[in-house]
Amino acid sequence: MRKLKPQQADFEQIRRFIVSAEKKLAAARKNLAIDEEAAYELAYGAMLKASVGFMLSFGVRPRSLPGHHVTIIEFAARNLSKEHQAQFAMFDRMRRKRHQAMYDVTGFVSKREAEDAIEAAEGYLAVLRQEIEKKDPRGSR
Repeated sequence: MRKLKPQQADFEQIRRFIVSAEKKLAAARKNLAIDEEAAYELAYGAMLKASVGFMLSFGVRPRSLPGHHVTIIEFAARNLSKEHQAQFAMFDRMRRKRHQAMYDVTGFVSKREAEDAIEAAEGYLAVLRQEIEKKDPRGSR
């Protein structure tokens, strides 16, 4: 079964995905002092949301199937330059850590891990915004 589904690129919709990702990132920063795990989850969610926006700029989106988070990460890794490979490794580590924290009683997110996740999400969103802007026929907004 195919993991991607065609969808017309709609740059207004893509912009809304990026805005949503930025809100999740802002919420992650605010939650850091209260709940490291929530901050981590929000930072990861921001990266996912922005990645879906990036996928939409190619005219595809992930199908809602088991493993779709991996599909999203792999798509971004294939379609962004190799200079960002360290970010993908971090993104995938965050995916696994989030899963562990969510479903495994022994899962624990430290303040340092949450801070690193927020920093990674900030850099990642900046890269995706720049890449999406290059593809937007309406020019930068």
